[in-house]
Amino acid sequence: MNKQEILTDGYLAAYITGELSPDEAQEIETHIASDQQIRREYFDLQKTLELVAFHHSIAPSPAVKKLVMQNDTVIKNIHSPGESSGGSRYLMAASITIALISALSAFYFWNQWKDTDSRLALLTARNIEMAESYQRVNQELTGIRGDLAVLVSPEFSRIILNGTDNAADAKAVIYWNPTEEEVYLNSANLAQLPQNQQYQLWALIDGVPVDAGVFDASDGTFQIMKNIAKADAFAVTIEQSGGAESPTLSTMQVYGES
Repeated sequence: MNKQEILTDGYLAAYITGELSPDEAQEIETHIASDQQIRREYFDLQKTLELVAFHHSIAPSPAVKKLVMQNDTVIKNIHSPGESSGGSRYLMAASITIALISALSAFYFWNQWKDTDSRLALLTARNIEMAESYQRVNQELTGIRGDLAVLVSPEFSRIILNGTDNAADAKAVIYWNPTEEEVYLNSANLAQLPQNQQYQLWALIDGVPVDAGVFDASDGTFQIMKNIAKADAFAVTIEQSGGAESPTLSTMQVYGES
């Protein structure tokens, strides 16, 4: 091979990575020693390969590091005096080197895959969480829009239920559309009850109480009650959990005429 071939055909890189035969390697070494341009190109290429190797290097696990150290000892023994021909030693050393490179590459890409898989799982979990949050907020907004529609609709009458002697500070508000028989209750000012008790709304029709539904003050401030087409007044009493067939007048909390 001549100088031009060495500089342009990749012989220097092949020499550095150990891909040349012993005779070719010997010829390259002779040119490096005798030709300044080839020597400078060799050192520049060697430095570049070192920088690339350090840039892409990874910290091997203890198991891989131990494997490298063991095989390094084997390679040194292969190159020691007293063995067979130089060609056989070179081929065996090259085989071990290739095996080590393959093992380190597999370890590197396994780590990369593991990291990517973890990030994908985290991203998927975050997307699910965001979707659930969006759905929850969307449902809340839909409920708020419905409540506002009731509050501003001229079809709904607003009936204030004031506290009785049993609960002077209590107050509730009824929004009632007799045409559609819809009844909404704002119970924000009612006190919490024990678990075995519930509030019950009554519609008074010609003096007769009609069940309009049971509710808990903790269920929210704006609740849909049973349909009522006609009522002279509304009242709320405290009953056992599940409600009663007739109101316990002694526990009446609020009252208001329609």
